[in-house]
Amino acid sequence: PDEGEIELSVIRNEKDQVETISLKPKRVSGPQTIGVLLTPNYIKNQNIRSDNPVEAARMAFDYTKTLTTETANGLLNAVKQSVSSGNSGGSKAQVSGPIGLIREGSKIVATKDIQTVLLFAAAISINLGVINALPLPALDGGQLVFILVEAITRRKIDQKVQEGITTAAVLLLLSVSAQAAIGDIFNIFGK
Repeated sequence: PDEGEIELSVIRNEKDQVETISLKPKRVSGPQTIGVLLTPNYIKNQNIRSDNPVEAARMAFDYTKTLTTETANGLLNAVKQSVSSGNSGGSKAQVSGPIGLIREGSKIVATKDIQTVLLFAAAISINLGVINALPLPALDGGQLVFILVEAITRRKIDQKVQEGITTAAVLLLLSVSAQAAIGDIFNIFGK
């Protein structure tokens, strides 16, 4: 509508409320807005800035540490939720694969906000680092576990045993990846 009022249902302090908004269009070219910007599902953008290079490095380190901790905690919570719900039809953990990543990435790029795009790229990098550090034999963290076991026992792990463990881990990772891809497809098509 060009003018008038619309009612919006909003959640504020965990309570549903209805807000009435009066529309008074601005006469400009392009699409009309009511001051609401719908964006991808991220909490906030916060500019951190310092003219001091040492302080800037400390701030960057702190932000990276926070993002890494949140990523590891999110992964741990997803695993806990997956284990606790099992296959009993309970709620499933929100794990996204490459399909979901591309979908969310395209939404973020569509914002045309370079800072948001760079933060998304940083989040992907940190996510990959955290995942790669997991103690699964097919990943770097798992290889480190093999090396530590060999250092502690002072014996080389039998090649066949190592290959068997690595094969099982690869199958587990492929299974999780397939489930994530299937979940992404269902999320896209709304099933």
